Amino acid sequence: MKNIGRILISAALLFSISSYAYAASSPSGSATYREGGTLNTHDHAGIMKNSSTVYEIKGYNYKVDESSLTSFKDGKTYYGTFKTSSLTSTQRDSILSTAEALDNDPEITYTMYDQLNWESNAGDYISVSEITDIRCDGVVEYAYEWNNIWVWGRSSTGTASGNPTHHDISYTAYASEHANLGSDAPWIEVSPKVQRGAAPCGCDPYKWTTLRKE
Repeated sequence: MKNIGRILISAALLFSISSYAYAASSPSGSATYREGGTLNTHDHAGIMKNSSTVYEIKGYNYKVDESSLTSFKDGKTYYGTFKTSSLTSTQRDSILSTAEALDNDPEITYTMYDQLNWESNAGDYISVSEITDIRCDGVVEYAYEWNNIWVWGRSSTGTASGNPTHHDISYTAYASEHANLGSDAPWIEVSPKVQRGAAPCGCDPYKWTTLRKE
């Protein structure tokens, strides 16, 4: 079902994807992060559509939407763009395709505590149409991992000595493992700060994320 869903998303958005012409240095499809602010110590995340536009969900009473990069920064400290080590142009297109599908679904609302909530009748994989709520870093996690580009996975042992596993947030059996908001214990907690490798954990924070600053 996951492959069929990916094909349907790609087919439905083929025309708009053709407009994503970008040079090798383009941030299109890269994750981007800024400081969260006084009440949010875990930072804020989005996905670059192009050098001046970001897919993001701002918070309650918002949906996934396009914002200008200036609006995304919101006057806060900006941390730049991040990606996996070998992100290809094809993978960037796939990420953007999924981000646009999230943008096009007005029924997906915001949640604070879980990266993702979904309908109870979802199958083995959670398609965009089965998502009910999503967090800002969930937009990144889902757009990447729906396309088999892993970002964060819970520790195999539940401790810092384990290894990242069960990455795929779109896989129903693993999605609930992405529900623990936090930054101090990145082996069991996930947030924008954890995704960008800045967890204040007294450990190697890059062990728990595949994203690196561009």
